[in-house]
Amino acid sequence: MGTELENPTILIAEDSKILNNMLRDVFEEHGFEVFQAFDGSEGRNLLLKEKPDIALIDVHMPKIDGLENLRFAKEKMPRSIVIVMSSADNPQIGVKAMKLGADDYLTKPFATEHVVELAQKLLEKRRFGDENVRLRREIHRGEKYLAHLTTIINEALITTDLGGNIRSINRAVSKLWGYTFEELRDKDIHLLVRGESRTLLHRDLIKDTLRDGKVEGEFLFRKNDNNTFPGYLSTSIIKENNRASGIVVVVAELTRLYAVEQRLKQSEKLASLGQVVEGVAHEVRNCLTSLGGFALRLRKISEENTSAARYSEIILNDVGRLEKMVQDIEEFVRFSKFYKFNFVKTDIIPLIKRARDKTVNEISDEVAQKVNFNIVTDKNRSIAQVDPAAIEEVFYNLIRNAYEAMPNGGRLKVTVRELKYGVSVTFEDTGVGIHAGDVSEIFNPFFTSKTVGAGMGLSKAHLLLEEHRGAVTVSSEAGKGSKFEIFLPVEHSTTGIYPWETLKPVGSSRSLKKRQ
Repeated sequence: MGTELENPTILIAEDSKILNNMLRDVFEEHGFEVFQAFDGSEGRNLLLKEKPDIALIDVHMPKIDGLENLRFAKEKMPRSIVIVMSSADNPQIGVKAMKLGADDYLTKPFATEHVVELAQKLLEKRRFGDENVRLRREIHRGEKYLAHLTTIINEALITTDLGGNIRSINRAVSKLWGYTFEELRDKDIHLLVRGESRTLLHRDLIKDTLRDGKVEGEFLFRKNDNNTFPGYLSTSIIKENNRASGIVVVVAELTRLYAVEQRLKQSEKLASLGQVVEGVAHEVRNCLTSLGGFALRLRKISEENTSAARYSEIILNDVGRLEKMVQDIEEFVRFSKFYKFNFVKTDIIPLIKRARDKTVNEISDEVAQKVNFNIVTDKNRSIAQVDPAAIEEVFYNLIRNAYEAMPNGGRLKVTVRELKYGVSVTFEDTGVGIHAGDVSEIFNPFFTSKTVGAGMGLSKAHLLLEEHRGAVTVSSEAGKGSKFEIFLPVEHSTTGIYPWETLKPVGSSRSLKKRQ
């Protein structure tokens, strides 16, 4: 793949020969190496063969649709920059293209110089992104190495014999794992390491150290209370008279580092989303203002023409729907950036009831009366440390989705169970269900199967649960209903790992019995 500094490459996939050649000329004037495709099949072949830095793809292409080639490019060459072009008659194409991973979207007609400036800007952005990733990795490696060398006394230090039996520990070991030296003396070192590490390796630390001279890596460690914590482990051979006499194991706790990394990833994700939303919302609002204004004028001057009046009303209804979509998106971004959480011990049953009441007040009485809603709890305890307003919003989004999935009536059962470290809340409906191919997408922003709204409800719910160190699992079958299970901790701790944090957010719910 070409570089941003020396002859960047670009594929122009446009079936109009005039526009294609015009774009070729202007990009070549600015030092780009240009490949041209005049149908979708030719464009796909060039994507695979040339692997261009940038692909400028028209949506409406012969043989293979432009959006299909966008999906293909992002699958096969994720570092390629893809700019989608389309006429202004369908604003939804831009939103769909951004969902599929497009780096930007252009509406015809446009100035060719503007396209070049956009391409150069995206190349520079990618270069800065690659450099930031490289620097972050270097800093990360350097911090781990320096921590291992200069702060060893403050880290967990364990020595074993050549069989892996513990011979000595420092105070940091007792603090991290919760064992006394008497409890660990002569025990196998693997007692402290969970069976599967964060990198999914399962190793014999002693044999690997004696064979390779050392072992380094990130692992999950099992504490005395069966809780776990992440750490960076390093082993070395202890030698006396040039003969191996034992093993030294040093462990640095990484709980806080992981928390910082997670917050960084989330903030970067939200920042990127905010930039997309601001641009899309601005352009959409401008169009909606014009459409709504002219539609109102048309309705006034065509009162005697029933067909024209009906068409004007359709336009106004669609404008209102799009305005609601933009409003939903903007509210999601504002919430993500500015909401301050307040975690308190809370009985979650009243939150479920209030969320249900809010849903019923917003939908038609006919639909509400057709749904049988009931709450089942196996024990009296339903207390968790949560932000009440945030968790009520999570419950509201799940209950609202369930009601909307049962327009002809059905049953919504909410089950509250006490777990060892938290509370489980299951929402099980008999609605239309979710298609298997959509289950992995439902928590992504902008994904929706509804005709109204921007698809932010479940994305917002997932974001709120992450802030609570909770989790959600989903099992669903099209035509038979859906089951969402929420996990909330009794204590909002910033250390340790809760059992449900190893679960995936989608797919069939797995039992927690062995993890508790």
